[in-house]
Formats: sequence, C-alpha cells, structure tokens
Amino acid sequence: MARPERGMKAVSCAPVEANRFVFLLMPGFSALELGSGTDSLAAANETLGRELFQWETASETGDSVASSSGLTVAVDGALPEVQRGEFVVVFCAFNSQIHHRSGKAVAWLRRAARQGARLCGVGGGALFLARIGIASEGRISAHWKMKPVFEERYLNLDPACTVFEMTSDIVSCGGGAATLDLFLELIRQKAGPETSDRVADQLLCGSVRDGHCRQSNSSLSGMKNRNEKLSKAIANIQEYLDEPVSPSIIASQVGISTRQLERLFRRYLGVSPKTYMMTLRLERARTLLQQTPMRAIDVATACGFSTQSLFSKRYKQHFGKSPCDERVVLSR
Repeated sequence: MARPERGMKAVSCAPVEANRFVFLLMPGFSALELGSGTDSLAAANETLGRELFQWETASETGDSVASSSGLTVAVDGALPEVQRGEFVVVFCAFNSQIHHRSGKAVAWLRRAARQGARLCGVGGGALFLARIGIASEGRISAHWKMKPVFEERYLNLDPACTVFEMTSDIVSCGGGAATLDLFLELIRQKAGPETSDRVADQLLCGSVRDGHCRQSNSSLSGMKNRNEKLSKAIANIQEYLDEPVSPSIIASQVGISTRQLERLFRRYLGVSPKTYMMTLRLERARTLLQQTPMRAIDVATACGFSTQSLFSKRYKQHFGKSPCDERVVLSR
C-alpha cells in the first residue's frame, strides 16, 4: 500500500492529541476497512501538502496477516509503544473473539487504554473490544448482523446499527464502507471540513454520512421504495424477535388489516408474515450459536421459541443441521 514519504515534517493542528494511528491487524481482517483508513489518511496528507497524519500497521507477532479475502499483508512490525491521544485501530474478523487465543494483543490493548490511547474497533474489532472488556458500557456501533450478540452477551453496552459511534475513550464502527465515513470524520476533526471534503472528492465518495446515520440495509431500503407499509411492518417485526407477536398486532401497528398484511407479504416476498418472522428468528439463532458460547436452550429462549425441541426441529428444517452441529466452542 502507498505510504507517505518519511522525510516530510509532521505538523499538528491539535497539539493536545497526536495524529498517529496504529492499525492492529488480526487474522481475517477486512482489506476494505484497512484500505479505507490508510488511503483516506494518505489523501489527507496529499491534500494538505504535509504529513499531518502518520500511521503504521502491526500484528501480534510482527508477521504477515491474511485478510478475509486471502490477501496477505506484511505489517511494519509487532506491537509498538503508543502514547496518550494516539489512535489504536483494531481490524479483525467477527469470529476473532472465538479463535484468538494469545493474550499478547489483549494485554497490549489494555495497556494502551491505560496510557490514554484512543481505541477504535472497526467491524469485528468492536466486538473484540467488547469481549476483552475494554468496551464495557455505553453506546457502541454494531454491525447489524452482530447486534444480537451484543444484546445477549454484553448487557451494559447499547449496540446501535449506526455508521460509527464516538465516546470519550472508545470509537466504534460497523465496518465495511462505513470505515471511510469514520475516517473522513476523524480527518475533519483534525484538519477541518475543507480537507475532509476534498479527501471525499478525491476518493469519489459521493455522500458522506455522519455517525448517527443508520447502516444501510439494501433489502429494507428497496422494500421501502416498493411499499412503505411493508417496510414498516418488517422493521416492527425485527423489534420483536425475542417475543414474536401475531401478524394482527403488526398489521395494527402499521394501520392496515391482517388480510392486507398477508397480501403484501405474499406479493412482495412470496411468504406469509409468520414464515418471514420465523426465518428472521432462525437467522438470529444461527448468529448466536456461531458467535457466542450460549447454550442451545438459551438461544432458543432469546429467539422466542417456547421449547428447545421446537427450536431444534425448526432449525434443522431450515438449515439442514441441528443447533448442536452448528455449535462452535468458544475458547475463553
């Protein structure tokens, strides 16, 4: 990846905080997320004509790290020393909290937090910071697919399907394309809106979202364009996955009859409201089974099933395997 020339003198517009970023890469990280960070900082330096931002990549051992797409990235070194105000950004897969066994990176992150570094979890990195207790309370940006994990495992956190969230000590981002929105905001804070806008233009970013914008859901957005009542019904159903409600209640909430709701679902989705709700509950259950050590009976309860036997039956019908076969043992 392109790096800024090291001969350039660093200039700080905010002397209280350093403009250095340490990108911690863990197995299965997203190359898209890493590139969004490095390329936006490089573009900012190019726009300013000076090296306002500095960054380096690191891994736990200093060895190369393979991304989720199979791209192997050679890092600058092992875990470096960090100072107050510097950013430590964690890039990793969502299941890194399951498979990561060594405590070196964990101890380093905790030490960085104690020393006043600003920790940032992107995508799976936000979930990793929650698991190791660094992100322990308050609002956190959670990828929409991982929101059930936060809700069931980290009760003091308020998971939000927003583009990114910033607290006094933790920055979190849903990941993916939202990473660019996050770094454009960080550039804006350090170098001003004009620089941030010019970086967005250089990277052909057509629209910049602020942190509180909700993560896009193409299927739901498309549905809203096709039928607003159906879109609202789907959004309401998603709020009741732990305690499923009847189609009549959903219909009442959106101001139509149960029969009209049935017709909308049949016309646009080809299934009944009950079938659609069951599919969402089972997908939520699958995420919990794959990403947490929750017992199958607890997963069943969290997803609105009255008995474990009913849950197992529905799960096998839908996915072709039992919940026990889906189970991944979480190493603590």
